[in-house]
Amino acid sequence: MSVLKYKRCLVHKLVSKPWMWLSFKILNLHHLRKLLKIWMFGGFLKLEDANFTAMNKSEASKCEDGVDLISNMPDSILVLILSLLSSTEEVIRSSILSRRWRYLWTSIPSLDLFSRFHREDKFKKDEFKDFVFWVLANRSVDLDCLHLGCFDHYTLSTVRRWIHMAVTRNVKQLQLMFYPEDEDGDVEIPHCLVTCGSLEILGLNVSYRSLRLPNITGFQALRHLRLTYVDLSIDSDLVKGFLESFPLLEGLIFISCFLNERDLLYISCPKLKILRIENENDELMCDSIKICCPKLVDLELRGLLANNFFFECLDSLNKAEIEPKLIGNIKSVLFPGISHVEHLWIDLYFFSQCVYAARDPALPNLKTLALTTGVDAFTMDELIRILKYYPKVESLQLILKEKFYGPEEWELHEGEARRLMTPDVKRVELFEYNGEKPKLVSDWQEDIYMEMVFSWGTKAKI
Repeated sequence: MSVLKYKRCLVHKLVSKPWMWLSFKILNLHHLRKLLKIWMFGGFLKLEDANFTAMNKSEASKCEDGVDLISNMPDSILVLILSLLSSTEEVIRSSILSRRWRYLWTSIPSLDLFSRFHREDKFKKDEFKDFVFWVLANRSVDLDCLHLGCFDHYTLSTVRRWIHMAVTRNVKQLQLMFYPEDEDGDVEIPHCLVTCGSLEILGLNVSYRSLRLPNITGFQALRHLRLTYVDLSIDSDLVKGFLESFPLLEGLIFISCFLNERDLLYISCPKLKILRIENENDELMCDSIKICCPKLVDLELRGLLANNFFFECLDSLNKAEIEPKLIGNIKSVLFPGISHVEHLWIDLYFFSQCVYAARDPALPNLKTLALTTGVDAFTMDELIRILKYYPKVESLQLILKEKFYGPEEWELHEGEARRLMTPDVKRVELFEYNGEKPKLVSDWQEDIYMEMVFSWGTKAKI
């Protein structure tokens, strides 16, 4: 039997009838095909042509008759195939395929466990609880990743036991979405999680419950922390100490968290490289935000965050996206904090306030500048005043948004007109163009030569 014929037969029979359900359950079939190709062409078998030519007719006929070849793969390949399934429940169902597959699921490095039922369904509630205990207790290998979402279905003591079981399996990444059954209950970080020596990535979503922070140092291996919908209003000094307690922290994300309205969120992490703070709510996250991280490379600030911003010791900053919703008289000390930035995406009004308030608003390394503003608030004169400070910018993007969060005097009221362009402009780029001729284009004189660039992209990128 030729090598080519054998390989074609193998491709056809690898997913023979007993395993067809598996291919349909796997969401990313491209990865499955790539995996099978690696296995077939020597990544694991390392068979030479002589092995193929030595195949006798009986072996060839078995292949053509649909003999199960997928179970003959190495365990490492089968585990990788199972890891492509959409949920841990689907992975465990594979144990009924054959005796060979009975315990393969215990070697899957990642678990996704989410409760998908109404909290009043006691039968489903007890069933899921027993299922989680059973899955965690029957692990044969350490846990690389555990995603656990149980919402408000269980008490904190139950979730704490699950966390402890994950810690005993040396979990590296833990993503938790839960909050106690008691609506007024606080969420306390278990002691075993604080002292876990294997945990590198931690994500907590507690649906605006108050998070009781530990008063001991820990998280010695933690590199990335994500807090979503967390109430941190207990004590700003405790929050500051908590963030400073991570010796290896490189990534920090806050999504719609909040402190007391008069509190300062002070972030001072010596090894932090990525910081993202975003608020989706209509209330301030806190009064002030101060960032002092000498190794920070990527900074992103979005939403209604604070009245005051202070930036210090950001000597390694390469990219910054600063687009806060602004209210009142905002106080900002942007310079010289971000003086080393190369790529900057920032709100035009916020940036202008920072530029005019600074003694030296220089950004000597700036290559890309993206300015966002509302169409009502934009004026070319304001843009030119800012650009005079940065004559060496290589790429300039202007993003006009429908909503504007700046001061009322910047708004354009009905019936008013505002000059947008100057005679010196030679090139204009319009993002998110909808195909209609803009009014500003029709108002330009016919004898003015200008290059127009229209982009249909959903979002400009720096």
